[in-house]
Amino acid sequence: MKRANKKKRSGLLYLAAVSMTTLVVTGFTSSFVRSTYPDDGAAIPDADVNTSSDTPSGEETSESFAKTRTFGVSEKGREIEGYELGTGSECLLFFGGIHGNEKGTVVLLEQLADEVIAKPELVAPTKRVVIIPLLNPDGYSEGIYRDNTNGVNLNRNFLTTGWTANPDTTTFAGLQPFSEAESSVLRDVVEECQPSLMLAFHSQGGVVSPELGKDSMALAEWYIAKTGYAYYNDWDYPGTATKWFTETTGKPALTVEITNHIESDWEINQDALLQLINSERGF
Repeated sequence: MKRANKKKRSGLLYLAAVSMTTLVVTGFTSSFVRSTYPDDGAAIPDADVNTSSDTPSGEETSESFAKTRTFGVSEKGREIEGYELGTGSECLLFFGGIHGNEKGTVVLLEQLADEVIAKPELVAPTKRVVIIPLLNPDGYSEGIYRDNTNGVNLNRNFLTTGWTANPDTTTFAGLQPFSEAESSVLRDVVEECQPSLMLAFHSQGGVVSPELGKDSMALAEWYIAKTGYAYYNDWDYPGTATKWFTETTGKPALTVEITNHIESDWEINQDALLQLINSERGF
């Protein structure tokens, strides 16, 4: 995904119902494949804001507003790519595609990046948004249902309380936490960018599940009010990315399960995501 030199993105495959669009954004032209969905038209709860001034490197548009990045590589060497949008000190982290079958989450976050790159004013001056549409490019490319190429469920491979290699009879969480390249990439992004929140996009079911803590629960209630998804808090799996993030940083994290594995739910999530990145307040 090298927008500036038009290098073909590795790993980011797209669905059949897509169209080719050419964007001219702050001084460079990019052709890419994207799903086409119609546009969609609560106050965000307060939370502590990270004031870190670290800014990851990457290919830049004019004024450094938009950067495309290769954050690392998968177990099979596929690039794990994404975007850093905005120049503020508060970082928001969104990722999808941790399971190879959750294709709609990849499209959703590509659509968000598309919207923001086209309209830089959507990001508040105090914020920058790090987007990783596809954390598990091997599973996605090879048609693996939930695991990476090593047979590890990446969303059980993070160091949390209660971690175990075999949390149930059908799940392998790895030989040890962060044994997999993909989970290590996400860990490194968090360490580098110091996000004030994490949204992990999964499928399916149309639910929002917060991690423990009043900030996560407040954010979940706000997100539910904006999207109409159901509230679900019966999950407490060890080794998940969101659980690790909240236990490690004390910051809020949500799991957002979009409606199904194929469609992006852009219309459902658009308003909430754009308000979240545009607000000067909290989160």
